[in-house]
Amino acid sequence: MNRPERILVESHVPKAVDPPRGVFGRFWRDLMTSGGRTDESCPDFLRITLLNLVQSTGVLVWGLFLLLLLSGVLEPRPGRLIIDAAGLVIALSVVIGLRRGLSVPVAAHVTHAFLFLGLLGLSFTRAQNPLTMTLPLIYPALAFLLLDDIRRGLAGTLLMTAGLNILLSSGFGPNLRDSDMLLDGALTITVVMLFQAAVMALYVHHRKQSTSLLRAVSVQLNELASHDPLTGLYNRRTFIEVLERELARRDEDKRLLAFLLFDVDHFKAYNDTYGHPKGDELLKRLAGIASSVFSRGEDVVFRLGGEEFGVVFHTETPEQAADMADRLLAGVEAMWEPAPSGPHAYVTVSAGLNLMAKGHDTTANQVYSRADQALYRAKQNGRARWCHASP
Repeated sequence: MNRPERILVESHVPKAVDPPRGVFGRFWRDLMTSGGRTDESCPDFLRITLLNLVQSTGVLVWGLFLLLLLSGVLEPRPGRLIIDAAGLVIALSVVIGLRRGLSVPVAAHVTHAFLFLGLLGLSFTRAQNPLTMTLPLIYPALAFLLLDDIRRGLAGTLLMTAGLNILLSSGFGPNLRDSDMLLDGALTITVVMLFQAAVMALYVHHRKQSTSLLRAVSVQLNELASHDPLTGLYNRRTFIEVLERELARRDEDKRLLAFLLFDVDHFKAYNDTYGHPKGDELLKRLAGIASSVFSRGEDVVFRLGGEEFGVVFHTETPEQAADMADRLLAGVEAMWEPAPSGPHAYVTVSAGLNLMAKGHDTTANQVYSRADQALYRAKQNGRARWCHASP
C-alpha cells in the first residue's frame, strides 16, 4: 500500500521532560546529552550519556594526573605521561566529537579501545601499587554498556582477565609472599571479572529483548493510530497530516495538487439488503480498487469514515486528474457488485475533485469542504459521477 512520508505517532506526543533547574542542572544535561543531541526517548540515549560520563570523568582524571606528573608531585615516568596525555586528548575528542555529530558506534569503540589499553597499561606501568591493580575491575560493566554486544564484551573481559593474571604470575605485579597468595589473587580477579561479565551479559540480553518488544509495540500502536483497521488504508487523522504537509510545499512542485473525495452510492441500502459483513467486504474491495488506480508511490489513499474515501495525489494537468477520477469510477462499477437501489445495476461511487491552485492560502479543512460540496453536487446530478470543486 502507498505510504505517506514520516507519519509517526511519536511526532504528535509531547515529550514530558522537566527542564533542569539551575545553572549546574542545565550544564549537566547539556554535557550528558551532547548539547541536546539525545533525550530519554532516543535509542542511543544510554550509550551517549555513558560515553559523555566516562569521557568527562576521563578529562578530569587524566588532566589531574598529568598535572601532578608535570608538577613533580608524582614521579614523571614516560609510560605514565604518554597514557595520561593520550587519555586526555581522546576524552576531549570524543566529548567534542559527539556534540558535532560523531557516530555513536565509532565513539563507543574508540572509548572502549582506550579504556581497555589504558587500564591494562596502568596495571603494567604501576604494577607494584596494589590499588592500581584494582582499577581494571571496573572494565566489564563499562565494556558491555559501551559496546552493547555480549560477544565483544565477553571477549574483552577474558582478554583483560588473562592480561592481569599474566601480570601477576610474571612477577611484575604486587610483591606477593607465596604461591598461595598468588593463586588466591588470580582466582579473585578471575571470579570477580567473570561474575561481572555474566551479570552484564544477562542485563544486555534482556535489555535488547525489552527494546525489541517496545519497538514492535510502538510499530503496532503507530499502525493502529494511523490506519483504518478494516481496509488497511490510512485514516482521517493521517489524511489531515498528509494534506497539510502537501499544502505547505505545493508551490515547490510544478505539478498540481489534487484531492478526490468519493463514497459509495446508497451504501445504507446495500447494508440493509445484504448485511453489514457483506458491506464490510465491499468496502475492502473498494479500497483495493482505489489503491490499484492510485498506485504511484506518492499517491495516498484514505478511508475517511463509513463509506467515505479520499485520495491525495499530484497531477500534471487537470485532464490527467479527470482521467484518474474516471478510471476509479469505472473500476468500481467493473466489480459487478449488484446494487439494490441503483442508480445503476451495479455498485457505483460519486466523487468530488478539488484541484488546488498554487499561491493561494488554504487549509486542509477548506480543501475537504470544497471537495465535499462537489461530491454533493454529483449526488444531486444523479450519482455515479464526479464533479469539479468550485475554485
